[in-house]
Amino acid sequence: MQHVYAYKQCQRSNYELAFQYVHDAYEPDLNSMEVQDKTKLAEERAVVLQLLEDYFQHQPLREAEEKYMEVAKEAISRYEKQCRKDQEFLLNQMISSTERIADHYRLLLLLLVEFADESHRDQLKQQTYASQPQLEVRTNFYLNKVIQAIRDSEVLQQETEERKLNWNNNKLEIRQWYKNNIKAEEEFKKYQALKTSGLEDDISIVRHVFNNIILKSDTIANFFEENDINWVENSKSIKSMVNKTIKSVSTESDEIEIVELTPNWEEDRDFLVDLYKITLQNDLEYEQIIREKSKNWAVDRIASLDSVVIKMAIAEMIHFRSIPVKVTINEYIDLSKNYSTHKSKQFVNGMLDVIAQELQSKNMIRKSGRGLIDNQ
Repeated sequence: MQHVYAYKQCQRSNYELAFQYVHDAYEPDLNSMEVQDKTKLAEERAVVLQLLEDYFQHQPLREAEEKYMEVAKEAISRYEKQCRKDQEFLLNQMISSTERIADHYRLLLLLLVEFADESHRDQLKQQTYASQPQLEVRTNFYLNKVIQAIRDSEVLQQETEERKLNWNNNKLEIRQWYKNNIKAEEEFKKYQALKTSGLEDDISIVRHVFNNIILKSDTIANFFEENDINWVENSKSIKSMVNKTIKSVSTESDEIEIVELTPNWEEDRDFLVDLYKITLQNDLEYEQIIREKSKNWAVDRIASLDSVVIKMAIAEMIHFRSIPVKVTINEYIDLSKNYSTHKSKQFVNGMLDVIAQELQSKNMIRKSGRGLIDNQ
């Protein structure tokens, strides 16, 4: 949804640039030795602008002199070329951004271990400089059972090595984050002061450090935002994944569950790509469907995000046979509720109900497999 929306914004900018190209083409040449006829230039510009307007209104191009057609064709070529580049760039960004969720999930597990190591180094340093060398070193967090399980996970080690995920180049940041965010935090100090800690204590403090310190730290958030413009949104999924891993630690086993982003990423990636491409390829057709079903509501007054949501839902209803219509409608209503205007939920709900009935009456929705379930 975000990347389809972003493409529509790029498309609008490219549209404006095409018209700007025509305007610039008929500006007086300040380097010319001849007197420029501004009135004639304005008249010629108007001819080409009309040609361009015809193109964007999907009307046949009017007859015009070749010199005018050349300028119009160049503006159109620039527009189409840039739109293709934007579409491909945003598609690649969508996939890499999604895959980055899994990488950041693993990095945050490693960060918990890094903080445990830093707590141990800090305590050893305090002992070294203390006036009493026998000062007791508190290793509760360093030897925390959850931390140990993360540290010893062969699955995590293999995956992070393959993806080249580590904090080797960020030791100074980690030291600063630990000092500023964790070391003096009240709950952390209480845990470190425990004479003994059980599994419940260990799980509780790791969850606290992750949920209430790491995720709420502006400096740590800034670090991840520099690598992921969707960090604020993606962190919600990562939070759920990390907490599931922490919760998986038990007294019966030393193994932890390394959560996958999806059960089958290859299949889900294909779905993302297909939905993105189909929505954009059929944009005009879906626009017309929306126009016909919103006669009492000017299309240009429909929130841009609502329009994107409805078009994606139409694409899913028509082209993805295994997804029940009701599932599609409910999911896109939730998207509009969470990301668009306060009136969007009702509007999108009403539009999709009417559109689904229309598409079904025209036999344009054909479900199979799981899509047959709850499809009425």
